[in-house]
This record gives sequence, C-alpha cells and structure tokens, in this order.
Amino acid sequence: MKLSRQKGFTLLELLIAITIFAVGLLTVAGMQMSAMRANVVADSTAVATAVAQGVLEELLSRPPGDGVFNNNNVQTYPLGQMIGEQVPGGSRYAATFQVFPDNPGPGMVRIRVEVVGGSTMTGGSREVVLNGFKRL
Repeated sequence: MKLSRQKGFTLLELLIAITIFAVGLLTVAGMQMSAMRANVVADSTAVATAVAQGVLEELLSRPPGDGVFNNNNVQTYPLGQMIGEQVPGGSRYAATFQVFPDNPGPGMVRIRVEVVGGSTMTGGSREVVLNGFKRL
C-alpha cells in the first residue's frame, strides 16, 4: 500500500501559530495603551504651557507703572476673562502669578507664573511654572 503525503497543517501547528499571533496582538495593544497615556500627558502639558506663556506675555506687556508690579503676594490670574475657564478637551486650568521686586537686581522684577490643570490617565493634573523678567 502506498502512503500519500498529505498537504496542510496539523491541529497542533495551528494552535501554536494562533498562540504566537495572540501574544503579538496583546503586546501591540499594550503599546497602544502606553501611547494613548503619553498623548494625554503631552496634550495637557502643551495646553498648560500655552496658558502660562499667554499669562506671562500679558503681564510682561503691561506698563512699568502698573500696580501689579508692586504686590509680591501670590495672585490669581482671571483666566475666565482671557481664554475661558474651560479649554477644549474638557480640562480646567487655573493660573497664579507672583511678582518679586528688585529681583535679580534694582529696577527689575521677576514674574513667576504657575498653571495647574489638565489631566493625566491616573486622574492627576499637570503643573507648569514659567519665570520672566521685566525692567521697570
């Protein structure tokens, strides 16, 4: 009796191939989740940085005699009047600033702007701090 060679895959070979394919898919899905998490953090940081830059530029554009430069207490910047309290994407941001007179020297002020808000995948928020200097 002549044995013929059968063509195709055995059940065991098929199960091994499916297992390898499934492990690869799970790895790609895990990388996708990491990329999405990093994207949320980057987006929140970018928006917070843009808000902080806008606040700092607005403060630096004020005339040297403006009363804001005489108060070195932490002050809340009214974002609602400038860009709206709600930024597209559903995150809220709050900005504060502090003026340090005669820093780094006489006739100058250092302005520190802090923006807190946004979101991370873990439910936290982003914090961005910018410093600027103005000659009075």
